[in-house]
Amino acid sequence: MVKREKVEIEVEIPAKKLYVKHASCPNGHLLCDESVKIHGYPSIKVKVKYQGQEGWLYLDPVYGSYDNIEKDITLPPGAVVEFFCPECGVSLKDPDETCQLCSSPLFVFQLPKGGIVEGCLKKGCMYHKMKIVDAEQQIARLFEDSTLESYL
Repeated sequence: MVKREKVEIEVEIPAKKLYVKHASCPNGHLLCDESVKIHGYPSIKVKVKYQGQEGWLYLDPVYGSYDNIEKDITLPPGAVVEFFCPECGVSLKDPDETCQLCSSPLFVFQLPKGGIVEGCLKKGCMYHKMKIVDAEQQIARLFEDSTLESYL
């Protein structure tokens, strides 16, 4: 029997070179909001909760940019918040991961074709990570006629 080894390929994505077009919750509801644009792109809308308050947060869809818009809530620097899907209310907190910089919880958005975006739920922490697909899928897709854009 051949022993299979898991290989992880990491590609550092330069800040402000890509934008997320198709973020969704775990139930498949699209989080992108055409009505509120940031840098000319549809924002990523989430319901945000902090210390009994609720409001909306429109996240900058440009990877590595943090020009977010708060509506009906004011979040102080350092606040650790909760994100929820605006359509079904499911939590967007990653139950298995914490921030590598500050140990706060992370949110996770689903991307097309198995990718994810993770980021810190602490206001002001800039930790985030994008995983397009796992290594086997990456290698297989090297031979397909696909562009990186189709994964976002």
